[in-house]
Parts: sequence; C-alpha cells; structure tokens
Amino acid sequence: MAGTTGERPFGDIITSIRYWIIHSITIPMLFIAGWLFVSTGLAYDAFGTPRPNEYYPSNHMELPIVSDRFEAKQQIDTFSAR
Repeated sequence: MAGTTGERPFGDIITSIRYWIIHSITIPMLFIAGWLFVSTGLAYDAFGTPRPNEYYPSNHMELPIVSDRFEAKQQIDTFSAR
C-alpha cells in the first residue's frame, strides 16, 4: 500500500514560477561567487596553495622532468638542490 507523505509533488515544484524566479537568481550567483573567489586570489589564501606565478622560483624557470628512470633519484636530488 502506497501512502502519501503530505509533501508537494516534484512536478508541481519545477513548474512553479516561484521556483524559477528563485533559481534564476541563486544559480548564476553561485557561479559568480565561485569566479570571484578564485579570481581575487582568496581561494589561494584560504587553502594555502601557491598562486600560478609562485610554483617555480624566478631563478629556476625550467620544468623538472625526469628523463632516465634508472637515474631518477639523482635527477630529483639535483632538481631539489637548485
């Protein structure tokens, strides 16, 4: 036996003008808030991640790529020594 929970049917909710007015404002605002959070740099400060220009120091502007798998430990040591 299926009973009713007294809740509003989903079809009534998504066809309601009130639903679309509320969500047409809140969903774009979430995207704008996320964009501002990242573009202002607050996300980098909040989570402690380096900014894109801080990944490599200014005196070392090449990618540390390991080219020989048998000498990988020595290559990594030379990359970290710079």
